[in-house]
Amino acid sequence: MSSGTSASPHIHNAACETAAQANCQCFCHGAGHQNDLIVRAALCSNTADFTSLSDNLQKILGGFHKTFRDVVTPTRGARTVPKGAQIGSLSLSKLSGATWCETLLVDEALHAVFIDVAQASLKSSQSVRDAQKAFVDGVTKGAISIVGSTVTLSNVVESHVWCSIVAEQLATMQPPNPTEPLPRSFADICYPRKSKGMYPTSLAAVRMLGLQHLKATYTAASHVPQSQRIALLRLVGAATCPDLWRHAAAVRFCLQPFVAAPTWAPANTTVLATDAEFGRLRTPWRRKGHW
Repeated sequence: MSSGTSASPHIHNAACETAAQANCQCFCHGAGHQNDLIVRAALCSNTADFTSLSDNLQKILGGFHKTFRDVVTPTRGARTVPKGAQIGSLSLSKLSGATWCETLLVDEALHAVFIDVAQASLKSSQSVRDAQKAFVDGVTKGAISIVGSTVTLSNVVESHVWCSIVAEQLATMQPPNPTEPLPRSFADICYPRKSKGMYPTSLAAVRMLGLQHLKATYTAASHVPQSQRIALLRLVGAATCPDLWRHAAAVRFCLQPFVAAPTWAPANTTVLATDAEFGRLRTPWRRKGHW
C-alpha cells in the first residue's frame, strides 16, 4: 500500500516480532518489533516463564555490566565492544568510548524494564495478565494496518515511525513541565552527540491515525490498572524502537520514566543505568536541540 492509506499490508514479516538486533527494517515501521518479548513480559505468571524470558533477554540485550569498563559481560550483538587491552585507557566521554557508555545505558535500561514489567505481571491476577496481552497486541499488531507500508525501506530510520508515535502519545499524557518543554520533534533520529538528525518520511501520513489508535486502545483496556497500562505502553515504545541510542524522544518518554522512579532498578539488574548516568544521554541531546 502507499503510506497515505490505511489498507492492511498483505503479510507481516513474523521474524520482526522476535527481532533480536537493532536493525529491524520491516514494513510495519516498528509496530511489530519484539512483540513476542513484550507479550511474554505482560503474561509472565510463574518462575519458569520468568526464567525463560530472562535467559532470552540476556541473549538478545546482553548482560548487566559491573562497570563501564567491564568488557567481559556479554553485550548486545549489534554493539562494538572495546578491546580488553583498550578499555583501561579509553576515554568514556568522547568518540567510541562515549558510544560504548551510551549504548550500554539504553540496552541495560531496556533489559531491566522488561524485568520490571515481568515482575509486576507475576504479582497480577490471570485475568489482568490476559487483559495486558490483549492491550499489547492491540497497541502493536493492531497498529500494523495503520502505520505499515509495503514500500521498500531505504534505511532503518523508517522503522522509527511507531516508537515516535508512542513517544508523542506518552508525552501528551504527562503533566506539562515548563522547565522541560516538549521536543520540536518526536522523530528526530540521531545519536546523542550528532548535530543533525534524520526523520522518517512516512511518519506524516500515519501520525494522526496512529495517535487516535493509541488513545482508543488505551481507553478500551480498562481491565488493566492504569499504572500497568502506562508501563506497558512505555515498554512498547522502548522495545519497538530499532535503536534507542538514536532516538531521544523514545528514551525521554518511554525509558527515562522507569529509570527516574524512586524504586528503580529491579534487584539483580543494572547498576549502570541510573537517572544520574542518563545525563550522558540527556546533556548532549539537549545541547544539540534534540531533547
